[in-house]
Amino acid sequence: MKNTNTIKYFIISIFCDKFSVEELLQHNIKIIFMISELLKLGLTSEESRVYLATLEIGGGPVTNIAKKAGIHRVSCYHTIEKLEKKKLLSQYIKNKTKYFSAESPETFKTQAQEKVNIATTLIPQLLLLQNTSGFKPKIHFFEGEDGVIKVFEKSLEISDNQEILQFSNLNSFCEQFPKLFQKSFTTKFKKNIKTRILSPNTGDPFLQINTLLNTENKNSSQKFIPELLEVLLVNSDQFFFENEILIFENSVAIASVEKGQMLGLIVESKSFAKSMKAIFNLAWLGATSFVAR
Repeated sequence: MKNTNTIKYFIISIFCDKFSVEELLQHNIKIIFMISELLKLGLTSEESRVYLATLEIGGGPVTNIAKKAGIHRVSCYHTIEKLEKKKLLSQYIKNKTKYFSAESPETFKTQAQEKVNIATTLIPQLLLLQNTSGFKPKIHFFEGEDGVIKVFEKSLEISDNQEILQFSNLNSFCEQFPKLFQKSFTTKFKKNIKTRILSPNTGDPFLQINTLLNTENKNSSQKFIPELLEVLLVNSDQFFFENEILIFENSVAIASVEKGQMLGLIVESKSFAKSMKAIFNLAWLGATSFVAR
């Protein structure tokens, strides 16, 4: 409220001695607009008011500028110093008194063009540095149960008709996240996304899968599509997975579902995902000798 009142005072201070009430009202909108635009150019609200006040009165001592801008003299002096550093105000001596004048509004355009010229020269060098700086995968970390859910939701953002490869402990995962399991496969079936899963043969994962997907099927118009889900069970004594690992497109995701240690991790890297897909396919091929069902 204080800032709004100051701006109103500033507007009236500039125009009340030059315009009628009707003309003042017409100019209010223009002044507010100019202040908002100056904010976009990097000035603060107070800097904008001081610059416009100095421009309006054609320059003068701090006392006159502060009065026209509607701010305290001491505060105005500090603001003037900032505007001088930005090369928007300059000073001169008149009758042994320090005066300040506003630089031409064209200065904003000149300064902006200087920045464009610097960026134009610098960008190719920055891009060259980026391209030669080596391998830089994007890594996203999520904590807690929400982090596990985030990992699976992220995997469902892939394009239609793609494939997800997954190392999973189906028995444990289905028990802890039944709704997430149902939701993920409902989305996969809608998007025609195939899933291949390698899981240790603990409990009766196929019974859980059938129960969960059939239950979801009753509550949804989306039908269970067996062709989009392949599962190979391996000897749990030799190959016991505790974490969920998903490989999709150019990403590899890891989710720890153990209570008290839940977290999610996603690595976006084309080469890493390619290597993990090769490892999964090799494991899938070798797992045929351990298939339990």
